[in-house]
Amino acid sequence: MGADDETRRGFAELVDTSDKAEALYQGLFVHNRAIMLIIDPESGDIRDANAAACHYYGYSRDAMRKMQIMAINTLSQEQVRAEMDDAKQEKRQFFNFRHRLADGRIRDVEVFSGPILINNEMLLYSIIHDISDRKRIEQEKELLIEELMRAIKEIKILQGILPICSSCKKIRDDKGYWQQLEAYISVYSEAEFSHGICPDCAARLYPDLILPQKNKKKT
Repeated sequence: MGADDETRRGFAELVDTSDKAEALYQGLFVHNRAIMLIIDPESGDIRDANAAACHYYGYSRDAMRKMQIMAINTLSQEQVRAEMDDAKQEKRQFFNFRHRLADGRIRDVEVFSGPILINNEMLLYSIIHDISDRKRIEQEKELLIEELMRAIKEIKILQGILPICSSCKKIRDDKGYWQQLEAYISVYSEAEFSHGICPDCAARLYPDLILPQKNKKKT
């Protein structure tokens, strides 16, 4: 059983106002290292925030108790209320949000939220995990996959049937324009060209230079 499971089980015991319940509350919430909030699902008021939450969000405990969750969650008020209603009715337990810190930074968070009865009042307790680094890695992975797919697509284009002029050897691209062979290949691959001249073309274009050399070799 993980730490979060033990915390949730402990919260389930907070159904009275006995000294035992207060001790559990102090141990499982106030001094818990996990980021935790107690929220009124009807108004969105933050009823309590533990030390870890105050440190994470950058507010004092008194300041957080005067705030609403809408001041932290970047969703609209209507969307936040709908999500709180789902948590209250236990339609869902895990949520992905973006939360705003006191210094203005936006962080990606995963939230476990469920109902809890405290002093005969039904509230929500939320355990927050920062997943910003994980989201960043996922986004970088998606960008890499997109780049690889584009590269594969370009390679497939060069492997397909290319319309080429039988006379001047220009290639027609997918937009209908005719390009020099080397220009087309340079655009759709990593190949680079260094220009030279083959022996047959040299003999045809420069016979005065090439033919005497051939005759000299024969003699």
